[in-house]
Amino acid sequence: MSETHQRTFTRRAFGLGAAGGGTLAFMGTPAQAQEAADNTDPAEYIADVKAFGAVGDGVTDDSDAIRAAVASALTGRRSGIVRKEVFFPPGDYRITKADTLMWSPTTGQADQVFGLRFRGSGPRVTNIKFDTSWGANADPRRNNLITAAVRLRYTYFEGMSFTSTNAANNFAYYWSVDALDGDSIYPEYGNGQNQYFVYRDIEWKGSWNRVIGIDGDKEANNNSEHHFIMCSTDTVSRYTDAFLNCGVTNPAGHKQQDQFLNFYVESCNFALAGGDFFKFNRGGSINVYGGSWSMVGTDAARYFVLPYTADGDTTAARLNVNGVRFEPKKSPDQKVIDCGWNRGTVTFTSCSDIAAIQDQAAFYNTHRYSGQAGRIPIVRYQDCVLGGYHLVDTAGTSIENGKMIYEGSRFHHSSTAVGTAGSTAFLRYASAPAKYAFRDSWNVADASG
Repeated sequence: MSETHQRTFTRRAFGLGAAGGGTLAFMGTPAQAQEAADNTDPAEYIADVKAFGAVGDGVTDDSDAIRAAVASALTGRRSGIVRKEVFFPPGDYRITKADTLMWSPTTGQADQVFGLRFRGSGPRVTNIKFDTSWGANADPRRNNLITAAVRLRYTYFEGMSFTSTNAANNFAYYWSVDALDGDSIYPEYGNGQNQYFVYRDIEWKGSWNRVIGIDGDKEANNNSEHHFIMCSTDTVSRYTDAFLNCGVTNPAGHKQQDQFLNFYVESCNFALAGGDFFKFNRGGSINVYGGSWSMVGTDAARYFVLPYTADGDTTAARLNVNGVRFEPKKSPDQKVIDCGWNRGTVTFTSCSDIAAIQDQAAFYNTHRYSGQAGRIPIVRYQDCVLGGYHLVDTAGTSIENGKMIYEGSRFHHSSTAVGTAGSTAFLRYASAPAKYAFRDSWNVADASG
């Protein structure tokens, strides 16, 4: 390629528009134009881990080399904005040290990082093995591949597989606080946020304590926007705590934690061999679109765990699931959802959960709503195919607020809409049935109460 063509390509790559007659226009000084034309060296924008000594043979400990590449990407930030992405060529990278991909800051809010990118060559092409032997640690800042107290905003992960060899491992811990006072939990980090994470084409494999922990002090309302796009887990994935736990430390009475909002999950395939998957201890606004979520074996497992919190807010209690094929196995200890919310909304649209249990005569409780003090969310199932039975269990109290609504759905194991806990109905109540509606269903008559 000629030098002239190289310069033309470079200018286009820098987003320079074309003027009339095909002439390229650059809105800047001649010196800036020359700098843009000359900046063709990939090292200006990429920190290749192999350039820092990573081997990628699956045997060599690449921890220090990878951390050096990350440190290089953080060097030369302008107002916190990074200039380089961290790139992992095809290979098998072994990491044995905590905080290799990110560590907590040393200068508080002034040390925040904007726009860091971790990019591989594809799942199972770029493989990162978190290979440790440490024991469990109750401190969520320990045993992490990434510890980011008040550190990361607009962070991207793309095209990698992460494998844990130790059930005490964690992938990432994100902790935020807006302001410090006398009883702040981690005042040594100053104040700041973790916000806006994108995980695209990422696979998590093996046994973990927790993959992602999202947390914050009582003044923390900016721990939001986590996007999972075409991500997956493997068939032996299991979790001691959860795949994602929003509100790990859960300080009592700290209502601002329920501003941990806006979770988006799109076209993901999440296998689950045991444990909890999404656990939202402080509420959340969760949106799920498409994908296949299957349980492997018959160990206890739950996909959506939504506990009751006394200081929760209606705005942070919203789950919307659309077009997902769930596959709980033949086990009484597996649940698509175990919801303790006494507020907010839960909606499943065009979903199915019968694939693995359609030929099973025994009834399994795959969806449970426990609520609190006679209140449950507004729960709506639209155009769904549902197996087993659903249970409303509010600790013996009658339902005063909230409602179970089924529209245009099919109930695979029962043609009876509503009954008590000892019945064979599809929707069962621990107390007297109340606050329900069945409309236009496949195999039960319309009913309401």
